[in-house]
Amino acid sequence: RNLPKHYWGDAVLTNAYLINRMPSRVLNGRTPRSLLSGSHQPFLLPPRVFDCLCFIHDHSPNVKKLDPWSIKGVFVGYSPTQKRYRCLDPTVGRVYVTRDVTFLEHAL
Repeated sequence: RNLPKHYWGDAVLTNAYLINRMPSRVLNGRTPRSLLSGSHQPFLLPPRVFDCLCFIHDHSPNVKKLDPWSIKGVFVGYSPTQKRYRCLDPTVGRVYVTRDVTFLEHAL
């Protein structure tokens, strides 16, 4: 998939999110986040592959019983303020912030 260039800032933020939560030899196996905040829980959400295919559950009240319940999207990062994923709907350019997502990380 080829994300537009203005989403590559999200790639950098996602990288920083993951690096800050991974143990480092320099820090004797501790994470940078645990040193700064005292938190020992490395990941609030399971790590995901950037730019992977995902399906966002549609919670809008307009969805009827036989309508599609998901929106095809692309994973673009983690929310900085909530325990949620950021997923892009490339057809309309909208970014959804949600936890109700199914990821297909190994799909082409």
